[in-house]
Amino acid sequence: MEDHTQMSWKEDTIIGQLHNSVDNATMAVGQALTNPSEQFIHQAHEMIERADRAVENALKNQGQTDPVSLLQDQLSAQKEKLNRLH
Repeated sequence: MEDHTQMSWKEDTIIGQLHNSVDNATMAVGQALTNPSEQFIHQAHEMIERADRAVENALKNQGQTDPVSLLQDQLSAQKEKLNRLH
């Protein structure tokens, strides 16, 4: 029998990590848009790659839940913003 407390804690941790990754990507994209230097654009791409991995991890462990979908949509919007710089 599985410990549902443990499962809930694990799910919260995965969503928390995904949320932090998307927040970091959002801040990095904002910085790149404000100051479109090669350094900030590169950092934004790195943060988006990390957030993409966090999305993959969340999907693998939780499936397509509402929190994952919302954060995935937010990340997609940030990718579009960053792509407009090129």
